[in-house]
Amino acid sequence: MSLKSMASLIAVLTAIAVGFGPRPAAAATSPGVPCSDLAPLTFEGNTTITAATTVRGGMLTTPANQTLSNLPEFCRVIGVSKPTADSHITFEVWLPVTTWNGKFLSSGEGGFAGVLNYTRSGLDGGLDELLRRGYATASTDTGHVSSDELWAIGHPERVVDYAYRAKHLVTVAAKGLIAAFYGKPPDHSYFSSCSNGGRQGLIEMQRYAEDYDGVVVGAPWAFQSHSAAGMVWTAQALAVPGASIPATKLPAIQAAAIAACDRIDGLADGLIEDPRKCNFDPSVLLCTTGDNNTCLTKAQVDAVKKLYTGPSNPRTGEKLFPGWTPGSEGGWANLGTSRLPQAYFGSLVFENQKWDFKSFDFDKDMAAADAKIGAMANAISTDFSAAKARGVKVIMYHGWNDAVLQPEYTPQYYEQVAAANGGVDTTKDFMRLFMVPGMQHCYAGPGATSFGGVGQQIPPVRDAAHDVQTALEAWVEQGVAPNQIVATKYANDAAATTAIRSTRLLCPYPQVPKYKGSGDRADAASFQCVAP
Repeated sequence: MSLKSMASLIAVLTAIAVGFGPRPAAAATSPGVPCSDLAPLTFEGNTTITAATTVRGGMLTTPANQTLSNLPEFCRVIGVSKPTADSHITFEVWLPVTTWNGKFLSSGEGGFAGVLNYTRSGLDGGLDELLRRGYATASTDTGHVSSDELWAIGHPERVVDYAYRAKHLVTVAAKGLIAAFYGKPPDHSYFSSCSNGGRQGLIEMQRYAEDYDGVVVGAPWAFQSHSAAGMVWTAQALAVPGASIPATKLPAIQAAAIAACDRIDGLADGLIEDPRKCNFDPSVLLCTTGDNNTCLTKAQVDAVKKLYTGPSNPRTGEKLFPGWTPGSEGGWANLGTSRLPQAYFGSLVFENQKWDFKSFDFDKDMAAADAKIGAMANAISTDFSAAKARGVKVIMYHGWNDAVLQPEYTPQYYEQVAAANGGVDTTKDFMRLFMVPGMQHCYAGPGATSFGGVGQQIPPVRDAAHDVQTALEAWVEQGVAPNQIVATKYANDAAATTAIRSTRLLCPYPQVPKYKGSGDRADAASFQCVAP
């Protein structure tokens, strides 16, 4: 390391030691250090850098043997955090050399994580696409590898890392590396992710409000313990003799639900605008002249009713979580075989690899899960006072056709946040929710489902009207809150598709899009946001 680099590094480390605000003037004038000189840096949580190299040539092969192309030159930093003797949190931070836009945008990690989010294969939200857009970015395995399904058994500190600690430590390290490499902290720090990544975003604001200036929260697995219990409820309902529903019957169920509820919003478009208003009774599909793909047996009708209803406590009658929404049936093929509840209860809660979902008690086992894991991993706090004080802004979204995480809880949670923060009129000053008709889990589905979220097709225009991340930045940096977002429906949901089939207006909850009465129904301009 040269004397000049050493002096620069000392200046930056001094800035790091006194902490990070959004734009500390003192650090902004410090020269940066070369990529290779980042290796000596250490950060909170016993975080060290294991490699720092410059990637040229536009190509990179990831540890998962993914070939990434069309990349700008960047500094690739690999590190590990070991806050406890049982912790091993791997992460990477990517720093564009000449194309940095001055901002940090962290990726998130879905499901139980265990792997870095290098790419979404031509879709939005991976490290590669964020790098191409000019952001410094980061991702982490949160302290375990996805190939180990039993990672939590006997490793309570790894559960803490996954629940909340890893994302914070990696964020601290990423911001420190940015300050060192560029000679100044990021002008603004953002987070955008979906599913478990959405939960991570909420946890960050609830526990570490200083980490980010703005957060995009997609389809959050917020009430993790109760959502997983809902999946167990589903598996138990479908395990009743004769109750299993073949995938070949799902189109008939979905078609009947849409036929019953499509016109509730006054527009026949093949979508259920708000499934909570739908009172579809699957009994209308009861077989009368033999079993076939257009009807349901009595056992299957009963199972479908349970899937719509969701779990409840058998002792108190308390409803524990919403069920699946009418209109989402096309995604039900894997409901009874999902590994999420097995991994959550078998590994994290009961630490028993032989745990059987059929034994789950929705009274005492639910309480045990809430106490052991829910207390640290559920992102259901309504206290955003620290985030509000910093001016943090939040955009949430969830698709009504989600058949992975029950979508109805998200507006319930938003209403709880609003109730605790002076009502919707004051809550919308820092947090807004957009529900998406026809969108499945995070992306895809029969509706207009591309607006800049993780895993979605890249929107046709990167502006605040069409891209949720750009809308968030306009809110944080210019004070322009998103009053609507235009979602795009491509000819299909493949990354290579560029032909636009339609656009649709998304509105801040509780507003809904309403057809103006004239104009192209496939054009968002023919709709306006109105009170429900």
